[in-house]
Amino acid sequence: MPEWLDPPLLVAVTRDLSPWLSDQVPILDDASARNLRAGLQTVPWVDEVRLEPVFPDQFRIALTLRRPRLAVRDADGEPICLVDTTGHALPWVECQVPSAQLRREGGAGSFEPEFGRLVGESRVRTALAIVLEWQQELAPLVPGCPPLLAVDTNNLGERFARSPSFPEVRVLLQRRDGAPVTILYGRPVDSPLPRVPVRAKAQVLANILQLRPGLDGLVSADLRLSRRWLDYLQPREPGVPDPLGPWTALDAELPVKR
Repeated sequence: MPEWLDPPLLVAVTRDLSPWLSDQVPILDDASARNLRAGLQTVPWVDEVRLEPVFPDQFRIALTLRRPRLAVRDADGEPICLVDTTGHALPWVECQVPSAQLRREGGAGSFEPEFGRLVGESRVRTALAIVLEWQQELAPLVPGCPPLLAVDTNNLGERFARSPSFPEVRVLLQRRDGAPVTILYGRPVDSPLPRVPVRAKAQVLANILQLRPGLDGLVSADLRLSRRWLDYLQPREPGVPDPLGPWTALDAELPVKR
């Protein structure tokens, strides 16, 4: 049994599989075996099915299951679905995976998932790609990397705000005391524009953890700044000026294009 299949997930998967495993299938009945395979493949949790006859009177069934990687909620915080590694929608189960919430500022506040089908919502697909990048590429480079709680992609395409302090992607990390810390992450994985390399972001996070073990006391940070990351920690140390302050004042004086 896969290590990620914790009790709530095991109950949900078993419940959805049980209707197809309750009947007897004669081992030499090819039509019944095909029907069993086809039926199992309709279960959203199932990615692949293999049936192997074991004489004299049994089948060995091998299932490859879809592993949840992201939990999606609507604008009101209500659950929509889980999403697996390849972007397929799965029925909702409370489990320990990062979340993404669809806020109305970034588009529609919800969608109707088709379980077992690919999710088309771009914010969800972008959030999934960030989760996989974080877990597979960034976190292994950072000793003691904090847990990833959520990915915010509601500013995708800068549809909500165009500001250095509100990038297309932000993530929430878990502080040692359990509180969330907002981390400015940058552009989507498939962005046509230049991205800060994952290794550079990992080094910034490692620097932050060396200064603030467990992210103690932090509210936010910016992983895009290899040199000036210290200036952007929130709350700032006493006497450290707001690095965005002068730019905010300058922007207010720019002439309006007509």
